[in-house]
Amino acid sequence: MTEIEPDPVGPKSALLGWMLGIFTNPRATFTDLQQSISLKQLLVPLLLVLAVSLTAQGYLRPLAIEEQRSRFAQRDDLTEEQMEEIFDRLDEAAVTGAKQYLLAGLAGLAWLAILTGVVMFFGNFILGGEGRGAAAATIVVFVSLIGILELAVKVPLMLQAGSTQVETGLALLLPRSMEGSLVYRYFHRLDFFGIWKVGLTALGTAVLFRVSEKQAGYAYFGAWAAVMLLMALIFDRLLTG
Repeated sequence: MTEIEPDPVGPKSALLGWMLGIFTNPRATFTDLQQSISLKQLLVPLLLVLAVSLTAQGYLRPLAIEEQRSRFAQRDDLTEEQMEEIFDRLDEAAVTGAKQYLLAGLAGLAWLAILTGVVMFFGNFILGGEGRGAAAATIVVFVSLIGILELAVKVPLMLQAGSTQVETGLALLLPRSMEGSLVYRYFHRLDFFGIWKVGLTALGTAVLFRVSEKQAGYAYFGAWAAVMLLMALIFDRLLTG
């Protein structure tokens, strides 16, 4: 069971080893983290993830806003005045400042807090484990390090393609003729990096909450697949009216 202590419990090299180990040997990493990790050590990967995410947003924000502008320009249900108002707001959003970074950082922290609650719920109530918030936060923060590699792969692809919609999911296995269908949208959401992170979360929960790894895998992947299907259905309904 993970305990957050006020002072570091090991050398800095141990923290670096854990951060690299989540990629190379996650089982051994979670086993080590099961002993204890300090608050200061937990903050290092957290701040690293937030810093990389905010930097990536700075590169992708103009691209995302341009895509929104293009989508609104294609709509015929908006008056000229409404269109001008929307474009003015998009122009304001394109100006990246300290306020935008602060809000994005707070949103990132809020999302990690929600994920921590999800892990607590699955670990203790669904799987019958006995873990504390510190254990759940440790799992979430270290699994989120995978997002750094994800951004390193996706951001160059997005900038090269000139679109935030790049394919790194199971939709790569489908023929192009299915693009735009509900099945394609669903498979698009089953991203390889998402699969990786869900698997690591299940493994971390099994180790730190002392539950069955198989049951954790079934629970997390089942819930994740269901949520992705729901999102695909909602998105399909919005597109088709």
